[in-house]
Amino acid sequence: MSGLRLFMLPVIVAMLVGCASTSRPEPANTGRTGMDRVSPVRAADVNTRLGVGYFERGDYQVALEKLERAVELDPAHVPAYVTLALIEEQLGRDSRARRYYREAVSLAPEDGATLNGYAAFLCRQGEYREADEIFRRSINDPFYDTKEVVHTNAGSCAIRAGRLDEAERYLRQALEVAPEYPDALFNLARLFLQRDDAFRARAFLQRYEAVTGADPGALLLGYRIEQRLGNEREAARYFRRLEDQFPDSAEARNIRQQTSRDD
Repeated sequence: MSGLRLFMLPVIVAMLVGCASTSRPEPANTGRTGMDRVSPVRAADVNTRLGVGYFERGDYQVALEKLERAVELDPAHVPAYVTLALIEEQLGRDSRARRYYREAVSLAPEDGATLNGYAAFLCRQGEYREADEIFRRSINDPFYDTKEVVHTNAGSCAIRAGRLDEAERYLRQALEVAPEYPDALFNLARLFLQRDDAFRARAFLQRYEAVTGADPGALLLGYRIEQRLGNEREAARYFRRLEDQFPDSAEARNIRQQTSRDD
C-alpha cells in the first residue's frame, strides 16, 4: 500500500464484526439499510460473523464459503458483500472485489461505512477522483459515527494522488473529530516530511508515538525525519530500536539495504 497508513484491513474487519453482531431491531423502524443492517435471516448474520473470523485468521477459502452462504440466505446482507470484496481484493481478484463493493453500495447508497470501504478500494486501484467523490458521500452520512476514519482515509488517498493541501485539510478535520487519532497523526507526519518540513513532521510523529508507542512504520519514519534534519545520532537511535524490537520487519530491511548501498 505504498508505505502509507492507508485503509488498514484489521480496522475495517473490526467494524464489520461489530456491524454483523448487532442486536438492534430491524431497520424498518429507523430507515437505515447500511452496514448496521440486521439480516432478516439470522443464519446469514451468523455466517457473516463466521466468515469475518475465518478471514482474520487467513483461512480465505472457508471464509468465502461462509460469506457466500450468507448472501444466499439474505441477498441484501451488506456486511457479507463488503467482506467478500475485501477477501477477493486480498486474493488479487480485483474485478470480483469491485463487483461486490458495487453490490454493497447499491444496497446501501447512503451508508458511510459502506461508502468508505468502496472509496478505499477505488483509491488502492488508483482511481483517485472517483474515490474522493465517494469519500465525500461517506462523510455526509449523519449516522456514521467514526468520521475520523473516513477523513483520514480521504487524506491518505489525497497524499497518494499528490494533492497535499487537500490531504492536510482532511487529516486536520480528522483530528478535530478525534484529536489523538493515530492514523491521522502518522499521515500528517508523512505529509510534512514529503513537504520537506521535517520539524513539523517530527512533532506529529511524537504525538503519534505518545498515543501508540513504537511500531516498525513509526520507527522508520522517525529515522527518515532525523536524517532529513541532519541528526545522525537520533536517526541511528531509531535504527537501533528497529533492529532490537523488529529485526525481521520490512522497515528494518529497508534501512539495512539503504545503509549497505551508502557504504
